[in-house]
This record gives sequence, structure tokens and C-alpha cells, in this order.
Amino acid sequence: MFIKSRQGTIARYTEPTDMSTGITSPSPSPTALLREARSVFTRAFALALVAIPLPVLGGAISTVPALSGLALFAGLLFAIERGLAAHHPHPRLGTANRITLVRAAIACLIAARAVEPAPLGAPERWLLAAIAAAALMLDGADGWAARRQGLASAFGARFDMEVDAFAILVLAITVVKAQAAPYWVLAISGMRYLYLAATLAFPLLRRPLPPRPIADRRRKTIAVIQSVGLMIALAPATLAGWAAAACAAALGLLAYSFAADIVILLSTPPHR
Repeated sequence: MFIKSRQGTIARYTEPTDMSTGITSPSPSPTALLREARSVFTRAFALALVAIPLPVLGGAISTVPALSGLALFAGLLFAIERGLAAHHPHPRLGTANRITLVRAAIACLIAARAVEPAPLGAPERWLLAAIAAAALMLDGADGWAARRQGLASAFGARFDMEVDAFAILVLAITVVKAQAAPYWVLAISGMRYLYLAATLAFPLLRRPLPPRPIADRRRKTIAVIQSVGLMIALAPATLAGWAAAACAAALGLLAYSFAADIVILLSTPPHR
């Protein structure tokens, strides 16, 4: 059984840990789910394909980075489809996963501009910051929708977490590309992946965290602060010193959150 909440994640960006129980329940047939998912994914990809010429013809992005972003989105859709049947125990895709899919598309759009060789101008920085802010506002809607529809699942939690991590990564790269903050800003996005690497050497880090509401709110709050700090740095109106300070505060809080959760793991006896 997979963890169905974010209480088992460190700083919201760690690997979910599955726990086995003696009770197993039959999984619903994935036929209807996959049929719905393929229909949604096909429409999403078609919409992205139709929208590509707009930024290309407008001069905001060249053809190769635009196609790279489209290919990234296509790969994401393929990975989502493969994970649905195994980890989504509901016959419907649900509104929450559709919202997360929109956020993933926004992250791919920002990623396409991040790999564009041309420098970022002030209007583009404002636009990307606004797009990232819109994605951040949607972040709180997917979990609410999943609980309201009764469609919460390990897949939805993992999907949301991976999109969060990817969005932070491309946003940090964009901030560095805009020369809005020093290169150490990339540590904000890299810490999650560094933690995943650490779990290979230290099995203790793979254990689920005990449910503690205060710690869970701390993780969610700090996750939001990371995005807000990077968006502040990306805005052209932010002075270089203030941008570096905002990113440093976000990085410091993230390091504290990781350290606090590791201490919790060390102080919690393992489950048999």
C-alpha cells in the first residue's frame, strides 16, 4: 500500500515509500481509466502542438527549444500513462490529476525557454514569473480536488510531487539564465535529487515519516517559499541583492526542513 498523503515525504520532494500490509484489495480494471487518460493526453498534446507556433512566430523562442519542450511534454505523458494502471486504484483520472497535468505543461513551457540560447529580456521575465505564479496557485487545488472527489492515490501524490520538483528545477535554471541570482541557486532544486541519491546509500532515509501535522505544514509552507523566492528573483524589478537574499532564505529553510525530517527519522523506531 502506498502512502496517500504528503506526510511521508521529506521537504515534499522525497521518494514515497511503500508499506506492505497483510490485507490486499482487488484493483479495478484499468481499461476505462486508460481510455480516459489516453483521450485526455491526446487532447493535451494536440493543444500543445497547435500552440507551439505562437511563441515561435512571436520571437520569444526558437524552433529547436520549442520542439524540445514538446518532446519533454510527450515523454511526461508517456510516463504518466505507464504509472496509472499500477498506482492509481480508481476507475477515473480525476480533476486533481488534470490540474497537475496543466502544471506539468507550464513547467515544460518554462523549460523550453530555459534552454533557449537567447538571453531573457525584462518582458519575458515578467511573463515567466506570472506563468509560474499561476502554476503555484494551481498547486493547492489538485490535492483539494482529489479529496473532494474521493480519488486520492499514491499515483496522484507522486505525480504532484514530481511536477513540483521539476517546476522548481526549471524555475531555478531560468533565474540563473536571467543572471538574477548566483549559480548556487541551483542547490534549491538539486537538494531533492541529492536526497534521492542519498537514499541509495542510507536505507534509513527510505522509511516513511510518522504523521505529524505540524511537520507536514512546515514542509508545505517551505515548499511554497521556494517557488515564491525564485519568482521574486526572476522579476526584473527585484534588485540583485534582494533576489539573492530571497533565494538564500528559501535555500536555508529547505536545508532546515531536510535536517529536521532526518532527525525525526533517526528518533523514530522502525516499524516491523
